[in-house]
Amino acid sequence: MLIDVFPTAAGAEPELLAGKTVLIIDVLRATSTITTALANEAAGVLPVLTIAEAKEAAATFAPGTFLLGGERKALKIPGFDLDNSPRQYSKGIVAGKTIIITTTNGTVAIKQALPAAALLIASFLNARAAAREAWKIGTDIYLLCAGTRNRFSLDDAACAGMLVYYLQELEPEARLGDLAFTLRHLYLAYQKDLPHLISHASHYQRLVALGLEADIAYCLQQNIYDIVPRWDKRQNLIVL
Repeated sequence: MLIDVFPTAAGAEPELLAGKTVLIIDVLRATSTITTALANEAAGVLPVLTIAEAKEAAATFAPGTFLLGGERKALKIPGFDLDNSPRQYSKGIVAGKTIIITTTNGTVAIKQALPAAALLIASFLNARAAAREAWKIGTDIYLLCAGTRNRFSLDDAACAGMLVYYLQELEPEARLGDLAFTLRHLYLAYQKDLPHLISHASHYQRLVALGLEADIAYCLQQNIYDIVPRWDKRQNLIVL
């Protein structure tokens, strides 16, 4: 088994992902939000690239069966029901609803990985469960970090390092690509104080400047969910 990491969505090669298992990581905040929504009994999550696509998709749903969520520049999109804060996706709001979501980085990464044989959603919130589910599939595994506007993002990288560590616990003989090897050691160096490491991320600092410290604290919780959202090709939705 090969385990490797793409540092940004832009750097991923869809043809290389075909037939593989791919874990999508956008810690702050898209994959944390998707995981939370499904943990709180959302019917599914439909990721789209643009605001226009989100509105077109919404027109195909019956009133009261969906919610529009997402962000641009980390802020709520005008006219949408929710932003990209996982804390907004409570059971009372999302249960039974399909979430149509568009974000700056996370939904781009998801769309890039659609050729994968299995596409799973990972974050600190469900990292151990996501690693276990990916390992059970038995193919080579690629971790696809969303990054921030096509640039390396330390928060996603730290989560990728954690996932590589968990995966190698399950598959000690797995081959690690160069970046997987590097990020595993980064995680091991900071595993007792990941918030300190991630506080150096530019995306972290932008969210702090916007007063979103509570979102950050939520997203940095480790292994509080034992669920793994996955892309269902038949439904064209992310579901459990």
